[in-house]
Amino acid sequence: MPPTDSRTSRRSTAAATCSASSTSTDVRRLFWRIFAAFWLAMVVLVLAMVWITTRNFETEKIPGLDVTRLQATMDDQLARVARDLRRNGPDGPHRWLRASDERGPVRLYLLDEQGRDLLDRRVPSEAAEAARTALLGLDPADPMRSAPAEPDSDRIRLRLVILRDGRRYAAVAVFDGSSFGRLLYHRPFAFWSHIGMALVVSTLVSGLLAYYVAHPIGRIRGSMRRFAEGDLDARVGRLRFGRSTEMTGLAGEFDRMAERIRALIENNRRLVRDVSHELRSPLARLRVALELAREGDPGEARRSLDRIEREADRLEAMLAQAIELSRLEIAHEPRRERVALDELVDHAIRNADYEGALRERKVVPTATAPIRLEGAPDALYSAVENIIRNALAYTADGTTVEVGLLRDPADPALARIVVRDHGPGVPENELVRIFEPFYRTDAARTRSSGGTGLGLAIARRAVVNHGGHIIACNADGGGLEVTISLPVEPAA
Repeated sequence: MPPTDSRTSRRSTAAATCSASSTSTDVRRLFWRIFAAFWLAMVVLVLAMVWITTRNFETEKIPGLDVTRLQATMDDQLARVARDLRRNGPDGPHRWLRASDERGPVRLYLLDEQGRDLLDRRVPSEAAEAARTALLGLDPADPMRSAPAEPDSDRIRLRLVILRDGRRYAAVAVFDGSSFGRLLYHRPFAFWSHIGMALVVSTLVSGLLAYYVAHPIGRIRGSMRRFAEGDLDARVGRLRFGRSTEMTGLAGEFDRMAERIRALIENNRRLVRDVSHELRSPLARLRVALELAREGDPGEARRSLDRIEREADRLEAMLAQAIELSRLEIAHEPRRERVALDELVDHAIRNADYEGALRERKVVPTATAPIRLEGAPDALYSAVENIIRNALAYTADGTTVEVGLLRDPADPALARIVVRDHGPGVPENELVRIFEPFYRTDAARTRSSGGTGLGLAIARRAVVNHGGHIIACNADGGGLEVTISLPVEPAA
């Protein structure tokens, strides 16, 4: 291999490696971004569910008692303080009071008749006011009552206690915090173990979801990058993971787009190659005719000029048809309008019959019917005209080309245009290939007919663009029969 080719190959390999590395890095970044979004969303969801569930549980009233679960819990703690106070005097409840400071968020206070807490702590003003009001209105026959109904009375519970020596105390429970905080302090091990399990599960689920989304996107992006770099066979193919409807649809659309682009590029390459090949012969004949015109007598010069004119016309026709074929290959969806197919076929028959009169070749309709369809009239006329002209070129002198237009008896939504000549026909193994650009079964005969080798290819592309198909077969008794099938409007 020459040094330049070797350097080019190394650069291409390095570029491909760099591109693959960049794609992999981008996919990893996408994965972690999606993972972080899912993980944060799930953590917030878990914490919100814990808070809502705990709050609803705490504020739900116990049937038959008309108190919430939180208030019942606070009343239970006050009952313990009251029992300890009656049994052991003012020094007994100290352990309960200190424990409430450490365990929070429910704090317990024990106030005497002067409003002082036994531990000399600062008592919230609302709780102190509720205790003072209750102590002043104490009824010895009912030594236990709740705090007055204040806006936040559900956060304060109060129990009045009278000792045997007549001293009076108010045991107050204050919920100083949130339901979430109470859950945290009340059962720290259970809380954090549940939160830890939720985080582990959310991490696994988030990772799975992130991979589920990022993997097909990365695969589609990699295929797009390879296709953009010139690998026309790059396809996403079947997704083994992340096969959501949207991702599968996106991958399928890309594969169809890539296949269409590859077909267009290959068709254009083949067309350029074939046109270049076909131009050689007429150009060579033009050069010979020019040499003869320069060196020959006036009569020979005139014949050479006539030959140059014919070759120039043939070159012009070939280029015009090559441009038309290229346009049909690109314009996959033609502009549609309502077309009278019977009138279009009749117009093509009359034009071709006029041209064949010089060689005693006629074009006649064998059957016709009023048929309408939605399509591009110019493309449809070109298809029918090329098929009829091809038949007229090869039918024997003194014979007719028969053209029929009828609905398909088996499917009334299809119309069939059948064109039959009385020529030599086509070998069976070449019937499919005659619709390829520049394909010829007999080069000498085709060139003598004046054809460019593009007419049947143009007809096939125009028919396919209208959702139809075209086939050729050898007719009984000789000649070639070409059938065009097109979807049409239902019969009135």
